[in-house]
Amino acid sequence: MLHVIWIIMKKLFFLSLFLISNLLQAKDFELEIFSTRDKRDLNLFEYSDILTYRQFKGAGNWKDSLGDWGKINCAGSHTIIKGKGTVLKNYCKGTNKDGNVFWLMMDRESDNFDTGIGKIRFEKGTGKFEKYEGINCVYAISFLPKGEGSFIKAKCKLNK
Repeated sequence: MLHVIWIIMKKLFFLSLFLISNLLQAKDFELEIFSTRDKRDLNLFEYSDILTYRQFKGAGNWKDSLGDWGKINCAGSHTIIKGKGTVLKNYCKGTNKDGNVFWLMMDRESDNFDTGIGKIRFEKGTGKFEKYEGINCVYAISFLPKGEGSFIKAKCKLNK
């Protein structure tokens, strides 16, 4: 009888370890976006020396640390208020090499236009990206000289 109890306890112990380790492993991944900009894809409105408003669109490529990659198209707006900082809203549609699609929403408030830290939210996805819906990421952006392109690096947690 003790032998049977020992076997059951042993199985429960290993099952518990397995379940706990799966729950604790919120898998992190990184997303990198490389984009280029054409000045024809930019509308610029300067309101005296107080405010600058930009509408833009751009295209590029992305890759993640899980081995996936593809193309991305984005459109958004960016407002710079002198002495107060900058606000960015950006909406992107990414497609991977297998044809699965995700939609991102990016927000950033920072002191200047050229660099900053913001948030990315996976809003919707098809195929493998359905499980990404609702995931939030933190990103940093840097621009090439003259705004000819940008590099975004985001850190995300897959906790679903």
